[in-house]
Amino acid sequence: MLLTKLEEVVCDRDGKALNEMLPVLENAAVSSPEMLNALTRGIERARVKFKQGVYTIPDFLLAIDAYREGLAFIRAGTDINSDRGAPQVVIGVVKGDVHDMGKNIVAAVLEASGYRVLDVGRNVENAVFLDALKETSAPVLALSTMMSTTLLNMRELIDAARRLHPEVAILVGGAPFDADLARQMGADGYAENAIAIPAEARRVLSRQTAPPSIGHSPGKA
Repeated sequence: MLLTKLEEVVCDRDGKALNEMLPVLENAAVSSPEMLNALTRGIERARVKFKQGVYTIPDFLLAIDAYREGLAFIRAGTDINSDRGAPQVVIGVVKGDVHDMGKNIVAAVLEASGYRVLDVGRNVENAVFLDALKETSAPVLALSTMMSTTLLNMRELIDAARRLHPEVAILVGGAPFDADLARQMGADGYAENAIAIPAEARRVLSRQTAPPSIGHSPGKA
């Protein structure tokens, strides 16, 4: 009953009710994995509502805020950092673009889906992305832009990442993109919206670990 209520308050974007519930759950000796599962079910329900158009972007962001508050509470009281084994994603908006709402949503959805996310911000120099890949050994780089004027710079960043970190899978997203342009830019994957990004991240990661198919060059899109 308590876990069902926790799921509902996340989906309902009710941060106040969430903060009232969390100590009650702790006192009731509800385990951290049970709380985490309930939080994730709640954000999944909110995600469906966003996909269906029931929730606006601000609605979905409030649900994400509630999810993050719950996750922070669990981590503060437990050693739930066992997620260190989860895949890490370096994400950011490329140099020349300050629009970051879409990137923020994608980062939060990836976190809600179990990924460790290093968000390097917006209007980010190429060297910052490359340094972050070197420091974290992240297997996924996610690049965002809402502007076509930044595509040349993004292509230069993708080329540099390929040269310096050939093992990294690269995802791109934003207003200028469709699947064809993503391929032309040299990316491994593209998601039309935040809802699709966890599945796309899983897909490119599975290609990294899968053995090459007979008759195909490894890493070829």
